[in-house]
Formats: sequence, C-alpha cells, structure tokens
Amino acid sequence: MRPTVRLNLSLFVGIVLIAGVNIAMFSYSFWGPAFNERLNDFWKAHVLQPAVKAGDRTISECLGVSDFYSVHLTTYFLPDSEESAGGPTDDLSKYDEFCDRVPGTGKVIFSVTLMEKEARNESVSLSFYQDDAEGGLKQINALPSHTHSSGFVTLDATVAHKGKYLLKLAFGEAKNAEDTIEMPIFVGR
Repeated sequence: MRPTVRLNLSLFVGIVLIAGVNIAMFSYSFWGPAFNERLNDFWKAHVLQPAVKAGDRTISECLGVSDFYSVHLTTYFLPDSEESAGGPTDDLSKYDEFCDRVPGTGKVIFSVTLMEKEARNESVSLSFYQDDAEGGLKQINALPSHTHSSGFVTLDATVAHKGKYLLKLAFGEAKNAEDTIEMPIFVGR
C-alpha cells in the first residue's frame, strides 16, 4: 500500500472516530441513563449473591432512603420448589439473606430496620405490591400503620410469579413523597 493511501486512510478513520465520540457525548442524555440502568441491573443480577451469614453485605447494598428517613432491608426467601430456588436446597439455604433480588418464587419475609431512632416513635406502614403488565400495582400484603419501638418491621408474602414487585414504607400520614420509601423487588431475574 502506498504511503499516501495509508495516510489518507488513517486520517479518514481518525475523523470518523472523532465524529463518533462527539456524537456519543452529545447524545448521552438520551441513551445514557437507560444504558446505565441496564448495566446496573445486569451487574446486580449476575454478580450479587446471597450472603453466607449475617453481616456479609455492606449496609449500602440494602439501604432505602428518602429525604428524611433511611431503612435497611433484609429479605429472607423460602423457595416453593428446588426449580425456583435455582437448584437443590439444603437446610442452611433457608437462612440466605437477600436485598432487592429474590432468585425465584416462594415465600419472602421482609425485615426492615428503621435506621433513625426518631422514626421508631412514628407510625409506619408497610405494603407489598406486584407490578402488573399495564404498569399498575396489585397489593399482595400490607401491615397497618403503627409505631415500632423496637426499630424492626416485618412482613411476609408469597410471590407466585417472577417479575417486578414494590415494597413501600409510609411514615406518619405520608402526605409528602419524602415520607415514603419505595424499594423495587425483582423476583427471578
């Protein structure tokens, strides 16, 4: 190949590369957030594993926050079959801890720790919803609003289908968005 052709080809590739990078940078606001969300979902689904024992997770992995409140979620999962558990289960598997991702269908027990001591004097309600195909929410189970001086709120429910669910905590009368914490729960993803 002649040197002038090689130089022209290198310049053309450089110009195309610079133009592509500029287009990607200036259009990032359109495609970036969706790409980041999918990348985070993929990362959590394929890398995040259940804790072997209590305390293996960092607090930030299971933290739900609003402007005024923060809670820590621990989810316990009892599979309805070996298939939904992802394989054979032994006696110790029923003590695995999860956050917002549950490997399959079965019974889930949500244990929510109220992080602020002031929140323990307020009434707190806890609701669990299934996200249906039309984007609506179908309530599965709820805990009525009352105070939890111990700082722990628990709710159990049965998840019969894989998909997206929502765990919602409401503090006090929940008049503002700052008084609620919504935590998406993914089953079988």
